[in-house]
Amino acid sequence: METVARKIGNSVGAIFPKDISPEVGETFTISKVGDAYILKPKKEDIFKHADDWAGFRESVTEEDTEWDIMASQGDEH
Repeated sequence: METVARKIGNSVGAIFPKDISPEVGETFTISKVGDAYILKPKKEDIFKHADDWAGFRESVTEEDTEWDIMASQGDEH
């Protein structure tokens, strides 16, 4: 699949082919790695609103904590 960079106002843009096009208005972050441009859908920061996490700490059990601090054994990576 190919697309062509086009001048759009004072910017440059690319048109997505219909069979891989995102939703209109979808937001992306763009990274350039070597000659490649990588577009990733932008996700909302799950830690943005402290109220969304109210009571979370209280729901963590002792077993949860044991799993989090457990040392690896064997050849796990």
